Amino acid sequence: MVLKVWFLTISLVAFLFACQESPKHQDEFSQQTPAEQGASLYSMHCAQCHGEDGKLGASGAKDLSASKLSDAEMVKIIKQGKGAMPSMKALLETNQNINLVLSHIKGLRP
Repeated sequence: MVLKVWFLTISLVAFLFACQESPKHQDEFSQQTPAEQGASLYSMHCAQCHGEDGKLGASGAKDLSASKLSDAEMVKIIKQGKGAMPSMKALLETNQNINLVLSHIKGLRP
């Protein structure tokens, strides 16, 4: 049991360090347009499961290009998670970043 807790703790710490942005990346990010920022955040935090085009569906991820959810419903899911999707609130850090990702997701719709 102690070994499991130790392993989970080490894994979590490694994950958190891997998710931190370097100062160089932050400078590049701040020079992007809002649309580019939304795409960058989406690629970094969402595309692994949802795919770059929103249609991947890995691990049961929903097809975002076919979503009929309102903005408020999507923000709630981004902030709180749903099903196998964890909350993205801590990774996206600000409401501005959440809104940038939301705008990108809406752009994936036909």
